Amino acid sequence: MNFRPLDREDVKPLQRLFMESLSDLIRREQFEDADLLDEEVERLNTTVQDSFEDETVQIFVVLQGDVIVGAAAMLPPNDIIAAHVDIEPNVPEIGCMYVSPTSQRQGVGHFLIENIKLQLSANGQTAFYLDAGFPTSQDYWEKRLGPPVLTLDHYWGTGAPHKIWRCTTTEKET
Repeated sequence: MNFRPLDREDVKPLQRLFMESLSDLIRREQFEDADLLDEEVERLNTTVQDSFEDETVQIFVVLQGDVIVGAAAMLPPNDIIAAHVDIEPNVPEIGCMYVSPTSQRQGVGHFLIENIKLQLSANGQTAFYLDAGFPTSQDYWEKRLGPPVLTLDHYWGTGAPHKIWRCTTTEKET
């Protein structure tokens, strides 16, 4: 696997990864919100554009051969995190993390987060925030990072929490 910053020629393949991953996630989660996929893809595409115009937004991709199989962004904490956590200076969010459905459970996510942590350390950053609203994403992160620092019960409706983590770059995944 190869980890590197996003290049302009990666935009179309990355958009396909987002669409494929989100479609799979929404199907598995059995969400019935018809607009959710379009809203999430639009948000991700905005982040991609921001990465070319704003130095505080960086996107990294993981390739197997010449195929993008994963991606994640380092960016300022999103509105949900900022509204519920006292944001520390120089502590970014790790967000927009997606792995191709055909590459899941093959170490791509682990490889991606470990390389992001190395990048943060190289930038002199010692911690990061991460949040999740999808139940399967929350389960994954709880297994990898331990319990969240904050659970916003019923954030997305009855029985649908949103979870926020604050991690250091030196913490080992569980």
